[in-house]
Amino acid sequence: MLVAGRAVLTLCWVLSGVLLPGLAAAEKAKPAASVNKAELARQKQLLETGNEADKLAALDELAKQTGAGAAPAAAIVNELLGRGASLAVLTRALAAAGTLAQPASTAAVAPYARHRASELRVAATRALATTGGADAVTALRAILHGGDRASRGFAASGLANLKAKEAVPDLFAVLAKDVPEAAGAIGELCTGADCGKFVAELGRLPFDLMQTGLGPILLRPETEVSEQFKLDLLERLRKLQTEEGRKFLETIRASYPEKGNAWVKYGLEQAVGNKPVVPPPAAKGKAK
Repeated sequence: MLVAGRAVLTLCWVLSGVLLPGLAAAEKAKPAASVNKAELARQKQLLETGNEADKLAALDELAKQTGAGAAPAAAIVNELLGRGASLAVLTRALAAAGTLAQPASTAAVAPYARHRASELRVAATRALATTGGADAVTALRAILHGGDRASRGFAASGLANLKAKEAVPDLFAVLAKDVPEAAGAIGELCTGADCGKFVAELGRLPFDLMQTGLGPILLRPETEVSEQFKLDLLERLRKLQTEEGRKFLETIRASYPEKGNAWVKYGLEQAVGNKPVVPPPAAKGKAK
């Protein structure tokens, strides 16, 4: 659309306001698309009897399934993972399981997180972040404490993706152990005292590590991280008086939602301007 011109953009906006509501209603009225069982059976047969190229192509097709077709496609992929295949095929199968994102795939995927081949360990860890469920969280928490650096990083990100707040203690345990992704995950998941514990690491851990978690804390809704905590954090960041801290604050200010919390927006402006983050009396009771 960037190259289409202003007239085309205007037309698109008009059409979106006039036609899209009707199209959406029509789509909603349509019956759910039926699953192409014959096509799924063909892909299943290729995975059972085809050569490696056939199997890779079949997995790519299965990974495209959405809606009602995702679960049966995932079941076919799970069967392959259960009986094994070449390294290339298994890697592609794990990626397909991750794309299809079916909880029923977790049991088939999890054993590969302990495989001797690093490619499969990483692929399985990434897939668990979307297949989800309690078993996926358990597996990812165990991976955090393993010896595979790449897998540990993906495990930390995966736990954040699954909103696994119970894993915050595990993330703290690896925060300073070459798992920078743990900082971002803590920032996405922490509440109350855990957020305070993380912020207390300012000045002890490298700022480039800390900022990956501080950003999410400042951008999360106030139902998860209180307004006052954010204001206190902004004042603490201001007092660091470092160039990297100032650049971080400018970045957060630029990305802060236009309709976000008024006091937090005010605090960002104050901190960037190196002014104390203390809402003026006139602002009390007005920020929503």
